[in-house]
Amino acid sequence: MSPHDTPPLPPGTRIGGDVVEDVLGSGGFATVYRVRSPEGYVSALKLLPLDQGPERAARAWREMSLGTRLRHPNLARQLGAGQWPEDKPRFLWLKFELIDGSTLDEWAPGRTLGEVVDRVLEVARALAVSHEAGVLHRDVKEANILVRRSTGQAVLVDFGVGYHEAYPTLTKGMFPPGTPPYRAPEAWAYGRAHAGEPGAHYRAGPGDDLYALGVVLYRLLTGRFPFRPAEHGGEDVDAVLHRAPLPPHLINPRVPREVEAVCLRLLAKTPEERYPGAVALYEALEELRARTDVDWTVPPHPERRPPEKPRARWRVLAAVGLGLAAALGAWWLGSGQEVAPGGHAPEPVRAVATPPAEAPRKDDAPVKTKQPQTSGPQPEAPARRRTPAVRTACLGLTGAALQACLGTPQQVPPVRRAPPPEACPAGAVELMTDTLGLDVGEMRSMAWTEDNLRTKKPVRVDADTPLFVPGDWEAGAHLSPGMVGYKVALPDTTRFFGRLYFGETRVYGRFTEAHTPTGETLPVCMELTDELGNVGLEYSPGSQPGKVLVDAVVGLRVVDRFK
Repeated sequence: MSPHDTPPLPPGTRIGGDVVEDVLGSGGFATVYRVRSPEGYVSALKLLPLDQGPERAARAWREMSLGTRLRHPNLARQLGAGQWPEDKPRFLWLKFELIDGSTLDEWAPGRTLGEVVDRVLEVARALAVSHEAGVLHRDVKEANILVRRSTGQAVLVDFGVGYHEAYPTLTKGMFPPGTPPYRAPEAWAYGRAHAGEPGAHYRAGPGDDLYALGVVLYRLLTGRFPFRPAEHGGEDVDAVLHRAPLPPHLINPRVPREVEAVCLRLLAKTPEERYPGAVALYEALEELRARTDVDWTVPPHPERRPPEKPRARWRVLAAVGLGLAAALGAWWLGSGQEVAPGGHAPEPVRAVATPPAEAPRKDDAPVKTKQPQTSGPQPEAPARRRTPAVRTACLGLTGAALQACLGTPQQVPPVRRAPPPEACPAGAVELMTDTLGLDVGEMRSMAWTEDNLRTKKPVRVDADTPLFVPGDWEAGAHLSPGMVGYKVALPDTTRFFGRLYFGETRVYGRFTEAHTPTGETLPVCMELTDELGNVGLEYSPGSQPGKVLVDAVVGLRVVDRFK
C-alpha cells in the first residue's frame, strides 16, 4: 500500500489530541497534514503506514527515535509521536514544527554570494550537531534544506533515511537510500569492489554527508552537477571516481577562488581529503565569511533577473520524504541562477551540549533564521593563458552554464534536433519484460517532482532532469486496472535517469536507468511521451532559449529500441 492509495483524512480528524486542518503533502512513504492543537498551535503531522512491510515499518520507528536525539534551530524539531488509531494502530504519527518557507533551490534565485555561503554554513552547523549525536542524514540535497521565510535560516530536514549505529541495517541493497548524484566516490568504489557479493552493503559515514553538501554548494555556484550524466544515462561513475570536477570559476567567472577552494575540498575523492568533520567545515566557512577581501554582496549570476517571488507555502520542517527528484532545483540551477544564504553561527559543539529550543509557533507564524561562516583550503591558481583555458573548459556546456563560462550575455538556444535511432542498453529489454513483467509499448504516467505533481505547473527541465514514479508501477496493471495481486514491477518513487533532447518545438527523452528506493540500479529502455502517448512533449508557454518548460505530468513508454 502507498499513501497514494489511501484517501486523505478529512478535516476535523483528531490524531494525538490535534485536529487535522489540511494536507501538506504526500509521498511514497507518508502523508503530512497541517494540524492544530487545542491551545491553537499549528504543526505538521507525518502519518506513516505500518502495514507496508517490516522494513518500512522499522524505518518509521527509526525516524521517530532519531528525531528525539536532535534539537537545534538548524535541524528539524520533532514535537511528539504516537500510534493511530489508538485501539487498533495502523499508522505511526510524528509531529514536527511547521516551517513557512521554501526548499533551498526554490529560495535561491536572486541571492548574493554572501547569502549562498551563509546557507551552506548553517547546514554545516546542522551536520555538526547531528554527527555529534551519532546521527547521519544520508540524503543531503537542496530538497531537504528548507529556508525559513521569517528569518532566512536554513534547516536540514527529513531524517527518514537517517542512520545511527545503535539501530540495525534495514536496506537490503548495496547502497543505503539516497540520491545517486550526491553519492560519494567511496560509496561507488565500494559498490564496484563488491558487485555481485551476497549481502554486501555500503555503510555511510560523516564524509558522505560532507560530500553531498559539496554537491549542493557546487550547484549553487555553477548551476550544474559536478559531473555530467553518463552517455547511457545515470551517473558517470568513472568520472566521480577518477576525474576532478571542473573548477567552478571556469563555469562561472564570478565565483571567488576562496569559495571555490572550500567546494572542491568537499568534493575530494576520499573522506580523508575532505574536512575532518562538520565542525571543521563550519569553522572554515565562518572564517571565510569574515574575510573583507571578498565582495559578498555580488550575485553569483548577475546577468539573470530574479524571478517573481513565489506565493507563500507551508513546508514541513524535517518531516517528509516527499520523493522530490534527485535533481530537484534543475529549474533554476540549470539557468545559472545564484543562491542565497544568511546568517550567524553559534558554535556547533556547544550547540550539541545545550541546544537552543524554540517553542511551537501559534497559528501561522512564519519562522526564519540566518547564519554566516568561513574558510577552507584554496584551489590551484588559474592558468595564465586564460582565454584558451576557458574556451576548452566551455566545450560541451550549454545554456546558462555556457553563458557564464564565456562571460557573454548572449542567449544560447536549445539544440534543435530530434535524437537519432539508438539501441537499448544491454539487457534492458530482457530485464523489463522477463524480470519486471512489463510489456513493450506499456505506458505509465510520471512526474518530475512531487511539488509539480500537486500544482500541475509547467516544469523547467535540463538535459539530465530525472523522472519518478508517483505510486507503484504494477506489472500488468495497464491490462487489468484495479485488479489486486499484481506484483510491483517498480516501487513508488523509483527514479528514471537518461537524457533529454531539445527539438524545434518538442522535448524528446530517453531513459536508460531506473534507481529504486532500495538502492538498486536497473537498465531500462523507456521513451518520454505526452499523456496521449505521442513521442516527446510540446514546449509549454513561457519557454524561451535556454529555458524550456514542459508539462508537470508526462508519460513514459516501454520500448525495445529508440526509433
